Amino acid sequence: MTKYYGVIGNRDHIKIKGEKRPFWEFLDVMPDGWLSSLVYARKDVPDGQMIWDCGAWSYKNEEVPTWNADTVVPEYERLAPEGSIVIAPDHMLIGDNLDYRRAFNLKSAERFIDSCPSKYIPMGVVHGTTAEERVEIAKKYVGFGYTHLALGSMAANAARKTMVLEHAGAVRDAVPDAYIHILGLSSPRYMREWAGMGIESCDGSSHFKQAFTGGAFFTRDGEKLTKHQAARPGNVDCTGIVAPECDCKCCTILRGEGVDTRSFGSNEHNMGRAAHNLNMLMLAQKSAMRRHVVLVACCGEKLPYAAPAKELYQSSLFKKSRRYAEKNGDSWLILSAKHGVVHPDATIEPYDQTLTGMNAKARREWAELVGRQLAANDKYTVLAGENYCGWMDGFETTRPMKGLGIGQQLAWLTKENHEDTLDLFGRS
Repeated sequence: MTKYYGVIGNRDHIKIKGEKRPFWEFLDVMPDGWLSSLVYARKDVPDGQMIWDCGAWSYKNEEVPTWNADTVVPEYERLAPEGSIVIAPDHMLIGDNLDYRRAFNLKSAERFIDSCPSKYIPMGVVHGTTAEERVEIAKKYVGFGYTHLALGSMAANAARKTMVLEHAGAVRDAVPDAYIHILGLSSPRYMREWAGMGIESCDGSSHFKQAFTGGAFFTRDGEKLTKHQAARPGNVDCTGIVAPECDCKCCTILRGEGVDTRSFGSNEHNMGRAAHNLNMLMLAQKSAMRRHVVLVACCGEKLPYAAPAKELYQSSLFKKSRRYAEKNGDSWLILSAKHGVVHPDATIEPYDQTLTGMNAKARREWAELVGRQLAANDKYTVLAGENYCGWMDGFETTRPMKGLGIGQQLAWLTKENHEDTLDLFGRS
């Protein structure tokens, strides 16, 4: 599962009874790590893995970057705890003189990995206007000795999702052993993509920007975030509050202090809203990364020879269930009486084994095997009878055909698959 790094700055605090408290004390759960920039660095960093960068966005329009491989190391040593990931100085590929910026990035990355203290993990930033250019740069950085790479200039292209995914996927495939971090893109929809792609981590600060500049207050329904406009003036009795009351840790604490994060007002209103938004964002991210997997029961009718599991089983019910699974799930798997969970592409031999023919002990052992093979974080739609469902405790499951007879199941699948009703018994 892709890790999320929250972004922190030197003014991110909330004042309670005259005491400045870091905003992370108001989060329901901590991010997997934190990212801080030399542009707005703070010394009182929270526990956990840290990434430190040079803030290339802040000097993107300058011809010469603020930092280079020689000047940045003393700053990292002054601020970054041992074990931090530290990013080589980079320049975004914008403006007219791209060749200069490309040359700077390459020279900076090559020099920085040699000068980076051994107590840190060096990370090179891969820029490129095309997927092919990013792949070339990523391979060069790995050749320099980098094991950790970040993809830069991605947030600026957030609306160009097809391009962003093409670039990230190309680099992921080109350097499969490298740790890949995405700078600045951490919305739930992108988290789902990063998790599916095998991207190790990402960061983002939109929860802060939108809380302050746009006055956005997030509410969540699963992986969907909805923005509500904060009300004015900033007090709990004001009219115009449209967002529902929230019971996250931040909102609960501040409400007790007379601060309603759903409205504008003091820094506590705004920073509290940012902490609330981060609470909602992380919950939505986790929901988005949960795959929807459809589980299809095996059947007795099989080919007489070894074949991919999706081809081996021959009953009408299995074939219709397969069509439903391929259409509706992020992925699908087969519940096999012999093997437990089987990937559809796995080649297996035909077998003569059913759960109906097993005693209670054997069925219990089969259910325990399935429980170990499935990921607890995923959500499952189960197209199977009662004997195949003994593993479901502790998993999020739905059984849309529960209680239906075989004919009713075939009819339900025919309708859901939008098939011709003449195909009810598998004829075409």
